[in-house]
Amino acid sequence: MQERVARDGLESLAEHEALEYLLFLAIPRKDTNELAHRLIQHFGDFCKVMEAEPEELQRVEGIGPRSANLIHTVMAFNRYYALKKRKRRTALDAAERAAEYVKPLFLGKQNELLYLILLDDKCRPVRDMRIAEGVPNRVHVDARKLLRDVARTDATCGILAHNHPTGLALPSEADVIATAGVMKALEPLGVSIIDHIIVAGEETCSMRQRGCLPQCGGGMQILNAASR
Repeated sequence: MQERVARDGLESLAEHEALEYLLFLAIPRKDTNELAHRLIQHFGDFCKVMEAEPEELQRVEGIGPRSANLIHTVMAFNRYYALKKRKRRTALDAAERAAEYVKPLFLGKQNELLYLILLDDKCRPVRDMRIAEGVPNRVHVDARKLLRDVARTDATCGILAHNHPTGLALPSEADVIATAGVMKALEPLGVSIIDHIIVAGEETCSMRQRGCLPQCGGGMQILNAASR
């Protein structure tokens, strides 16, 4: 298999073979073929195995902490690589650029996460701030902590971004309410929300483009100024 990967690349392997190859790094003196099949049978496919948390992986017979941590770390490095490849000084004044910027934040994540991408007056990223994490369909924002953390930056506006791990890239009524709540919380700091990007796998949605971004603050004025 090592010769095959060297010759044809990982993409030449079937899903169970790719897992078998990876597991061999953690269990070098054992046939990992059966274990790879067991993982795929348990989780459904290769991607779900790679996205699983270490505790979930260890529920599969034969998977110990070392193997579970290896799988989890590979996925974490994949996300880290994608984040570092981003062009951080590119203005996020267009929904398409904002979507491409935020997608790596949710790579392989099963829980719902809410980020605030803080921007300067030219809509360039200042900081990616995770402001909430929850179960697959619910998050809670700590408004007091949010205000404290944002006040420590020089941001003048921001973009919200969250994922729908098990749903579609479409805003729900709860998403609109949560967006309005964050907007209202940031008003005393003069920080405007110019968009809210929803990510579901490779699909994304801009609440501003769909016309369902709550009207609050000077978001459109900032966008117009940044584009000039």
